[in-house]
Amino acid sequence: MMKSIIRLGLLTMALICFSNMVIAQKKNKKKAKTTISNKKKKKSSKKVSSKKKITVRKKPTVVKYQMPSNNLNETIEQNVVVPTFQIKQRVLDSIPEKVVTIVSAFKPQLKNVAKIGFVNATAIVDTNSVSLSYQVPSQNLSFQYQPIALVPRAIKIDSLLKIKQSASFKIGMGNYFNQIIQLEGSYVDQKDQQHHISILNESITGAHPIQKWNSIGTNYNGALSINKNKAIHTQFYLNQSNRYRYGLVPDSTNLPIKNFEQRFTIVGANFTLANKQVSNKSFSYTSTLNFNHSRLINQANNASIDLITPLLYKLNDNIQFHADINVSFNQYNPTNQPSSQNSIIQIDPSFELKKSKFRLNMGIRPTFANAVFALYPKVELSKQLKDTNIILIAGWQTSITNNQLIQLMGQNHWITAPNSLPISSIEKKYFNVDVTINKRLNYGFNMALNDYRALPFFNQSKLMNNPIQEGLKYDVLFEKRAIAIELIGHLRYQLSDHLLWKNDFKYIQFNLIRENSQAWGILPFEFNSQVNWVYNKRLQLDASGQFWTGAKTSAGLGNAYKLNNTFVLNAGMQYAISDHWTFWGKGENLLDQQYQRWANYPSLGIQFIAGIQYKFRK
Repeated sequence: MMKSIIRLGLLTMALICFSNMVIAQKKNKKKAKTTISNKKKKKSSKKVSSKKKITVRKKPTVVKYQMPSNNLNETIEQNVVVPTFQIKQRVLDSIPEKVVTIVSAFKPQLKNVAKIGFVNATAIVDTNSVSLSYQVPSQNLSFQYQPIALVPRAIKIDSLLKIKQSASFKIGMGNYFNQIIQLEGSYVDQKDQQHHISILNESITGAHPIQKWNSIGTNYNGALSINKNKAIHTQFYLNQSNRYRYGLVPDSTNLPIKNFEQRFTIVGANFTLANKQVSNKSFSYTSTLNFNHSRLINQANNASIDLITPLLYKLNDNIQFHADINVSFNQYNPTNQPSSQNSIIQIDPSFELKKSKFRLNMGIRPTFANAVFALYPKVELSKQLKDTNIILIAGWQTSITNNQLIQLMGQNHWITAPNSLPISSIEKKYFNVDVTINKRLNYGFNMALNDYRALPFFNQSKLMNNPIQEGLKYDVLFEKRAIAIELIGHLRYQLSDHLLWKNDFKYIQFNLIRENSQAWGILPFEFNSQVNWVYNKRLQLDASGQFWTGAKTSAGLGNAYKLNNTFVLNAGMQYAISDHWTFWGKGENLLDQQYQRWANYPSLGIQFIAGIQYKFRK
């Protein structure tokens, strides 16, 4: 019993000691925490000084919305007000405030949709963006295309891609014993001067024994540098064509073919002084000198020299002065006839005024023709109608032509050499309308009242020669004076670089002919249409059609009659087999029309010719 009491007392004392130790440890921890907090308060009170509260008011934050460049390059600023915060016992941050820039893909929409790139713009609405309103000036809602006069310029090829040498060989054969051979070559020398030469030989034989034609010619073109700014463009050409007058000649003729020969030879050269680049100087000029000698075997020969020098002085962008100088000399020597000479000296001073949609060119043309002085007017006015692509042009001017044998032979191959070549003139009073629908389609027409002097007509001369022994010839009749109304129209459509369609027509009606009874050999109406189609990189197609109403003619200056109307259809193609080889072919008179452009000279039927071409570049 005594042992139990002692054990209970010892256990009680142990519990009391353990509890006192736990309580003492808790008091020590609490005291330590209190000491640390008092130290922190003292340190913070030194930094803050006497201020208990700190109020920080932030400035309004600027949020920038930057739109892409295709959306008018506008930046819209919006003020965002941030509420005031009260921060207690907070240390100020020395880092500067950041500006947040938000790039938006917003695409604005104009209420009046403009034509951009000549195509109606499609309105695109972005429903995920903020609606904004823009004040766009009315003059910027639409832009009009004003076509300007095209000036031919030399193509400037990158020096790294410039072709130094190129050559091609073309050969073809077809029905009617049609043969063609053509050689071409180009070369750029060390002085960057360009040279190009071509040789062409073609022949054909018809159903009639003397219905033959052959031609051979060569042509050289060069661009010779004088200095950094000037160059001389040169051309030398030689051509000889030989035809036989088969009109009214019976198929059973046994006469020598020499009796019917119509051989024509041309030799000439041209020199043009031009600028290599577009000149920005106030004064500029370009000179062209032409030499030409033509000969119709056993009939006549003709030599001519022409100098054309356009002068231009720009006072400013709106005012220009022109002083063109034209000099022409022509020597004509018919066989067994006295020779004749024609000379023309013409100065063309004029004043040109330009404004935004208005142009006026006014001047005079003092002319010495065979030492006879004449003064001709020159007036041209053009105006673009407001808010349209319609341009109106009206004018009054007179042109002088020094007739040459080569021009007459180009109109009619069967002429006999005239006894003389007078100077021709045309006084034209005209009105022109040009309409541009878009960048693909444009059209226009011209109406003129023409007063001709020494206009050449062509009529059969049956009574002046024996067509059975020499073949039918045509006389050149220079009409002393004729007045006619002329209508000319054109239409052009182009689809990128793949399709081009061109159309033009001409109608002429003579109201006065002083000496001749009819306008012999002149076509009253002509219509031409041409299509070029690049189907792909290898295949190219083309087609053309011509329609004309027959000209008036007479047999031996007898009763006049009119030739039949004619429609001729042609087509051609080219197919690139490789980079060097090309197959080509063409067909003419595909409708097999037995037409006569000149009376008693029937044409050939359907003609086909095809061949290959080899070319290389280096």
